[in-house]
Amino acid sequence: MAPVSSPRQLADAHRRAQVALASRAAGRVMSDWQRMIQPRRIEETAPQWMDASLGVITASRARSRDLAASYLRLHRALNTDTTLPPYASAPVAEVTTLGRLRRDFASRAQIHLPSAGDDGRAVVIEDDYAWPDEDQEAFAAAARTSLAVTGPVHARRRLADAEGAAGRGRLDDTDFLAELDTVMRDAGASAAAAADREVLRGGRDLLHRASSADPRVVGWVRVTSADPCAWCAMLASRGAVYRSRDAAQLKGHAGRNVPPVDPEDLEKYHNQCHCQVVPIYLRTAWISEQGRAFRELWDEATDGHTGRDAINAYRRVIDARRRRARSRGALPAQADGPLFTNHPPRRDQGSGT
Repeated sequence: MAPVSSPRQLADAHRRAQVALASRAAGRVMSDWQRMIQPRRIEETAPQWMDASLGVITASRARSRDLAASYLRLHRALNTDTTLPPYASAPVAEVTTLGRLRRDFASRAQIHLPSAGDDGRAVVIEDDYAWPDEDQEAFAAAARTSLAVTGPVHARRRLADAEGAAGRGRLDDTDFLAELDTVMRDAGASAAAAADREVLRGGRDLLHRASSADPRVVGWVRVTSADPCAWCAMLASRGAVYRSRDAAQLKGHAGRNVPPVDPEDLEKYHNQCHCQVVPIYLRTAWISEQGRAFRELWDEATDGHTGRDAINAYRRVIDARRRRARSRGALPAQADGPLFTNHPPRRDQGSGT
């Protein structure tokens, strides 16, 4: 991997590392579902699966937070030549270096970063900053609810519908057995998607709360995979979203017929969403090449439309673009997840999904 020398390169490396971490956890949850859950004994076998899955999510969520903190420390250093104290430990010095911060990030991201020419650059540690605490009970409750609804509850409801049909529910009925396999596979995939989101919630929550408490942060920007849904593409197309009206006035033209985007909008995610929100430190527009392309697509797609009609026109263009890519089997090289359905996004909080 090339050296991480810019905030944009780092943001992409961090997003990919978070996706890999969450995907591994989701794979474990799916594998345990297939191994532990018995379709005709869901009530009896679900508790063991729930306990195992919550253990996977809890451990992976902690790693997601550690990774996000390491990312934020390096990201701040690249932007301001200052950084935050180490996460969950006391600083050992008043100054560190970009090289040390890069090595810590690479270790937590499980990637190799070659040496960079500015590795020796000094970075001042601002030790008057306190990292936000994690509400572990709220996170655990949210994960338990999410897993239960998407896994066992979903499977029981679908199976009840299948068994209720006339002449169905018998183990010698080939049509019923085929439907049984489909129901259990879909429920397992749904639960795995929920696990993916719950793991990512750890790092996202820390980034949101830590950057909100950092006075140097003036705004945020959404970064996506190469194949986002229309909602995520629209958020990425907006570039910087500032925390104050004064800063917002400096961001310039964001496109025609642009619906307003608040910082809270950036914290809305759907299952299988692999976006991240990046804090920014300078009062100038920050938009990636990908975000700029989505903004140009917005201008083209919404020409002659306003309000809700503009949003729907953009959604149709994005959805058609993704269908064409899927039919050709030609997803962008940077795509790191499945073609997501357009679930209604909600803000991730520790107390709910």
